[in-house]
Amino acid sequence: MEARVVEKQGVNVTVSVRLDAATVDAAFERVLATLSRTVRVPGFRPGKAPRGVLVRRVGEEALAQEVRDALVDDSYPAAMRELGLAPIDAHFHADGALQGQEFEYTVHADVYPDVDLPDLATIELEVEPRVVTDADVDEAIRRLGLENAVLVPVERPVEETDWVLLGHVTGDEEADEASTFPVHLDRAGDELKGQLLGRAVGEVVDVVLTDTNVLEDDGTPKASNLKLKVVDVKGKELPADDGELAVQLGFADGAELRARVRESLEADARRATQDARRDEVVGKLVAGATLDLPASLVRRRQRTLLQDVAHDLGHQGVTLQRYLERLEARGKREEFERELAETAEKGVRRDLVLERLMEVRGTQVTDAEFQAALKLLAESRGVDVGRLEHDLGADYLANYRFFMQRDKALREFIAELSGEEAPAPGEEEVAEAAEAAFAVDEEAADDHDHHH
Repeated sequence: MEARVVEKQGVNVTVSVRLDAATVDAAFERVLATLSRTVRVPGFRPGKAPRGVLVRRVGEEALAQEVRDALVDDSYPAAMRELGLAPIDAHFHADGALQGQEFEYTVHADVYPDVDLPDLATIELEVEPRVVTDADVDEAIRRLGLENAVLVPVERPVEETDWVLLGHVTGDEEADEASTFPVHLDRAGDELKGQLLGRAVGEVVDVVLTDTNVLEDDGTPKASNLKLKVVDVKGKELPADDGELAVQLGFADGAELRARVRESLEADARRATQDARRDEVVGKLVAGATLDLPASLVRRRQRTLLQDVAHDLGHQGVTLQRYLERLEARGKREEFERELAETAEKGVRRDLVLERLMEVRGTQVTDAEFQAALKLLAESRGVDVGRLEHDLGADYLANYRFFMQRDKALREFIAELSGEEAPAPGEEEVAEAAEAAFAVDEEAADDHDHHH
């Protein structure tokens, strides 16, 4: 076999592969042997038809194409390895093979790009750690008090923190008892709260609620009009002090309650700091990196994003085709497709940069770390690790380990920048790696890596 690069521009490469006549003849023999067992020839048992009869039955052109495909499939991986290329997607051009002659084909492929990261020593963290104040603890305890307050009857209009029982109004302006539902105003959205404050028991309210996740044909948020009756109002009697709330919640005293609340808030603050720092560092790495984007990877990501859109629309009873038609009618189709392409490009760029960071740092996930992550994932799905490994399969697990490794490289780099110890992956990181591995499986199933 002779393989050579004809042309290479960025991530686009053209390769020529030539096979000698002996290799071609051997491929003819293998293909004919396979066809003799699978092609039915009248008057002959499988594998017993004379060669000439079998060739006429199959057709010389079809046979030449079968041999061509076999030669390409057999030689292509070795040719790419010989040239040190890592193809992502490839298209082949070749005529049918001819017995006794050399065979040559051309490959047009996308290859993984060279990614030049910015000087890692120049990256600095600007995000400051989030600090939990006494005021934060006070506010959290206040909310706990509201959530555990005693509901008491009141004879007054609705106030900010009340519990309100609402009912859908029928034609005679009476609330249907079967349709009543409670609302805690301290947890309600501002839109609904604003329409209920100051109302009294017995009042009928024409409520308008908008859903920004569902759009009308003109692009405005979908508005729902409801006629609701205020059936009952109760105030909230709060615990007298932290000590009473603490006992109510099973703590020894107010001091223990405050300590536990602060502990919870500080854990949330650490996660928020980690997320903000992750976004900052990834942003700086991507902004400072230079690379060409393989078009095939961007197309795959666009398909995945479209599948996500279709899935979300399905929950609203809308098909993707109908949604695109609405965008077309409003003159928004091109804008949607442009934003989709930009999102896909950003995602692919981010992934390639993080993979390069992992390579540069030489990050590895130990077997113990991988098993710990699998255990977390199994627990989140309510199965044991053995069952999880069996259900997911070797390819998925390899992808999962890869994404755990990529995440570890980023966590350790951020830890070095902050001067802190790298945190172990939590449930969120484990879930993200699992989702990323699933997406890779979906893309692989939906995409042909090479085409003749």
